[in-house]
Amino acid sequence: YTIPSNGKQYMVDVKNYTLNASYYYNAVPKLDKDVFLTAYIKDWESLNLVQGDASVYFQNTYVGNTFINTRNTADSLLFSLGRDKRLIITREKLTDFSSKQFMGNSITRTYNFEFTLKNTKSQPAEITFEDQVPVSQNSDIEIKLLEADGGTFNAENGLITWKVNVGPGE
Repeated sequence: YTIPSNGKQYMVDVKNYTLNASYYYNAVPKLDKDVFLTAYIKDWESLNLVQGDASVYFQNTYVGNTFINTRNTADSLLFSLGRDKRLIITREKLTDFSSKQFMGNSITRTYNFEFTLKNTKSQPAEITFEDQVPVSQNSDIEIKLLEADGGTFNAENGLITWKVNVGPGE
């Protein structure tokens, strides 16, 4: 490369890779209403990558920058490909099914949430999304998950994880 010495910044491609990846959609609707696409690259050690910033292109479109962390001990290298606006997820508190009851010195509160997924893409998508039930540190306060509707519940941290397949237009 010939880089002019005019004091301006220039981007220079050091190396381009076209990689096979496994793609996953993830969402945490309690925190953000968007679904994020993540790519996992296997056998990345053979690429001799240098830790640092990288530009990411997905389907020949620039999606943004990412950070390559070569101090990764996992067998796959993770790249965030940003938000996929064609997948929509909402989390809504259902007031019709929420209640508050008094029994002696105790108060029982019940909360219900509904999640809605919409796939406006022309191909199916598997989305992993998470929600969290509070975990009490006070022995006088008891918190119970009444129903996870197919989700996997981790009682230690209160995390509920669902994996849902959503067809095109569903």
